[in-house]
Amino acid sequence: MNSRGIYIGIDIGTSKVCAIAAEPDHEDVLKVVGLSSSPSTGLRRGTIVDIEATANAIRTALDAIELSAGIKADNVTVGIAGEHIFSLNATGVIGIADLSKRGGEHELKITQEDVDRVIESAKAVGLPNGRRIIHVIPQQYTVDDETGLRNPVGMTGRRLEAQVHLVTSATASTKNIITAVKQAGCQVKDFVLEPIASGQSVLTEEEKQVGVGLIDIGAGTTDAIVMSKFGVEHTVSLPFGGNQVTTDIAGILRITEEQADELKLKYGHCFTEDTEVDKVFDVKGVGGRQDRNINESEFSMYIEARMDETLRMVRANLEENGMLKHLRSGLVFTGGGSKIPGIIPLARRVFDMPIRLGNPIGFVDATEMIDSPEYATATGLIAYAAKFQSEETSRYDSGTLKRATKKFTEFFKNNF
Repeated sequence: MNSRGIYIGIDIGTSKVCAIAAEPDHEDVLKVVGLSSSPSTGLRRGTIVDIEATANAIRTALDAIELSAGIKADNVTVGIAGEHIFSLNATGVIGIADLSKRGGEHELKITQEDVDRVIESAKAVGLPNGRRIIHVIPQQYTVDDETGLRNPVGMTGRRLEAQVHLVTSATASTKNIITAVKQAGCQVKDFVLEPIASGQSVLTEEEKQVGVGLIDIGAGTTDAIVMSKFGVEHTVSLPFGGNQVTTDIAGILRITEEQADELKLKYGHCFTEDTEVDKVFDVKGVGGRQDRNINESEFSMYIEARMDETLRMVRANLEENGMLKHLRSGLVFTGGGSKIPGIIPLARRVFDMPIRLGNPIGFVDATEMIDSPEYATATGLIAYAAKFQSEETSRYDSGTLKRATKKFTEFFKNNF
């Protein structure tokens, strides 16, 4: 815990590092008291490639919120994503009668200890060398022939089965984040998969019960999570995002990526049908070359082509993993890439289902800045921290990656 009981989250992205600070008010509603972003040059597709540059970006963002909130940052909750993330569903089974000393059949009631053991059984999957489990998310339990249970404690049975969602990361990538945060003067309190954090911030309980998907379009990665009434069904981090749009524009117009990004933010649109041919803007030539004019409709075609491809690749992943059936309430879009005008009609065309943008909900915002999909992950990190963390020492350091699995299990059971 930091000074004044303030929670701090860090969203380490490919294009920027976002730091956020919040404290609970007298009604335990989180009040955002600090928010800052700094340019990030030390990551590629969500993975650190320059620890020093990443540490400097983190420190710059933290300096700003420390100044605005009047605090000292010690422990931080960090979002994790990138192409090194791999997730899978697993099943664990234990026999209650065989392993208990509780006597006859009438006494074979399932305890929390049994739940912990079956979760451990589900975790016993063969992972390649250099990978670690960072989240164990219970989906549902089965006691004998009774399926679809959320909490089997107290039930009677001889056989307990757990279905869980496992999120794994490359150990080296995780340690690099820990090192960068430590060089910035803080300790990593917890890691949270970024789409899970975003879902905590922007999804409603009704959507989770009906079934919903969240797609977070960042600069270097596009992350997705699918949820049903049983919890997290699927997570994925794909190695492409808004930077690809910028690169396309720069290549087609023969300009720098800095110019391309500026034009994208100022004139960008990803649904050509909603643009106008008679709206024209200037494109400055590089190296003294002649300027040129381009209309909004033509410009949007470059963006639409790449965004359409990105969304279709996400759809293909969801379809391949049998996830489309869970999206009964539709999809929610977050991340900086979702701010491009036209994303909603384009996504409706690709997915043929209800679409909305995900702005953070349930916060008091003293900064008047967070009401935007690009802050879904950052606000989700502090929402997670407030519900889960207590005043304990950091559970991560540069030498170990120990995880309190039982507490994570409780968090996901209660919040997803």
